[in-house]
Amino acid sequence: MFDAIFGRSVKILKILAKVQCVLAFVLASMLCGAVHEMLKPFSRFSAIVLGLVVAVVFWVLQMFLAWALYAFAELVEYTKETHKELSNMSEGLARYTQATYEELHSMNKGLEAYTDAMGKTMNSIVAKYCCAEEERARAAARPQSGDNNK
Repeated sequence: MFDAIFGRSVKILKILAKVQCVLAFVLASMLCGAVHEMLKPFSRFSAIVLGLVVAVVFWVLQMFLAWALYAFAELVEYTKETHKELSNMSEGLARYTQATYEELHSMNKGLEAYTDAMGKTMNSIVAKYCCAEEERARAAARPQSGDNNK
C-alpha cells in the first residue's frame, strides 16, 4: 500500500496542490461570511470590509502554499528525470570508455607489431649493408691477381 502511495508521490502532491487551490477559495468565502456575521452587530460596513480583507489575505496565503507545494512536486519530478538521464549518460560513457580503451589497446597491439616488423626490416637492411661493406673491405684487402696489374 505504501509503495503505491510513495511511488506516485509527485502525482499525489500535484493533485493535493490543486485541491488546496479549490479549498482555499471555499474556505476564504466561509471565513469572509464568518467574520461578517461576527462583526455585523457592531458595524455593517466594517464587517464587510474586514471580512473581505481577511478572506483575501487567507486566500493569498493558501494560494502561495499551494504554489509552493506544486513547485516542490515539480522539483522532485525533474530531479528524478535528471537522475535517470544522468544514469543513462553514465552508462553510455562507460560503454564509450570501454570501447575506446579496447580500440586503443588494439591500435597499440598493431603499432607494436608494426614496430617489430620495422625493427626486423631495419636490422636486415643494416645487416646487408654491413655485410656488403665487409665484402668490399675483404675484396680490397685481397691481393690482386697478376691479370689485373696490366
